[in-house]
Amino acid sequence: MGSCGLHSVNLAFKTGAKCTNWKIFDFMRALYYVFKNSPARRALYTLYTNSKEFPKKFCAIRWLENSQVAERCLNILPHIKVFIEQVEKDKNAPTSKSYVTIKEHISDPLLPAKLAFFQSIANEFESFLTEYQTDVPLIPFLFEDLTNLVSRLLKRFVLRDALKEGNILNVDFENVASFIPSKKIDVGISALCHIKKAKASEGQLNTFFKDARKFLIGCVRKLLERSPLIYILTRSVSCFNPMVTLSETLFEQRLTKLLLILCENNWMTPISADKAKNQLKEVCAESKNVSKLKMYRRTERVDKFWFDLLSTYPKPCNDAISLLKMIMILSHGNSNVERGFSINKECLWENMKEQTLIARRIVYDSIQANGGINNFEVSKQLILSVRNSRGNYEEYKEKKRKEEKELSENLKRKREAENQLKELKAKKLKILEAAQKDSLRVEEEIASLKLLQKKL
Repeated sequence: MGSCGLHSVNLAFKTGAKCTNWKIFDFMRALYYVFKNSPARRALYTLYTNSKEFPKKFCAIRWLENSQVAERCLNILPHIKVFIEQVEKDKNAPTSKSYVTIKEHISDPLLPAKLAFFQSIANEFESFLTEYQTDVPLIPFLFEDLTNLVSRLLKRFVLRDALKEGNILNVDFENVASFIPSKKIDVGISALCHIKKAKASEGQLNTFFKDARKFLIGCVRKLLERSPLIYILTRSVSCFNPMVTLSETLFEQRLTKLLLILCENNWMTPISADKAKNQLKEVCAESKNVSKLKMYRRTERVDKFWFDLLSTYPKPCNDAISLLKMIMILSHGNSNVERGFSINKECLWENMKEQTLIARRIVYDSIQANGGINNFEVSKQLILSVRNSRGNYEEYKEKKRKEEKELSENLKRKREAENQLKELKAKKLKILEAAQKDSLRVEEEIASLKLLQKKL
């Protein structure tokens, strides 16, 4: 529905983080790279701090890891300070840009509070992103879940009265009077604890809270501009949310809007739309089905729930079932792709070859396709394959050696051919130069003879 909902939500978080001057992304990235591929520096760090806990890799597009990276940064921050003091004292400080970035940030007394606030907001987003990283139809819940996310963020810095007066999707960010006073902004318990410990001036604290507000405003603004909330269809399809169905008025309003959109775009005929509406209203009004709607839990697939409800009804509900199928295939984002990134992360370790990753992912997908590890059937063919694994490995190595040898010989022949070609080109050039000289000499002789002929 629109652009990928997962990407737009993550983009909102990134936008909020960039609205401040904290440069948290730069710090976390630098912290990882200053120790990457540097065993000597890692050994020094362990020697000075007695800690073997190192920074996690920060990647702006791996949105389900933002809070984990921030948490690790907070945990090792005291050790990083000790490390910097010692390398400066021993005059053994790195000269890389990453180290300079870390040194600049580490002097900030409110850095722990900034990291804690960053982690707090990341957790708000990650709960949504984690749940929607699935192929299970969740489109009926998208409007409520996104609205709840926006509401939680707004409640951190907007007065409750201002939120009650109107729709939270139409907040006026220019109306400063509706904002909570800077120092009362909800930055999270962890950030408040770090603020109490920090030796920061009044001016630094004021700047921190103002930046926190900018962070939140940036997140909410981008959510309201780019997320699926901007589409009327997002609100309309929520009529299939069982909790919405329990409110007869709200259910009818959203169902009517949904059917109008489908008819306007020629996805459904008006007659079928009327039939589907009447069938759904009739099914949802039955007391037995009302009890089922009340007992619905998000752990149950919503498409299966509705299909069972409609297919077991005594009267035929063909138009309602057609509408249900049409809605449940709507996508809430590229969940299969994003979930694939998370799975690949679990399979990865440093210096892994591409072929190994592919093999591990094939094994993982095969197990999942068979219903998980507990339902996986160990066949005779698989047992034989495991028994012969060493032999297969040796055959593979021998095959690779032959391929490498053949490739090496081909490269050798190619180099020899290139050298011969260069020699022939050089020989041709010499012959052409000699011929050019002979030609010039003959032309000079002809010219002198013509001159002599004129004189006679």
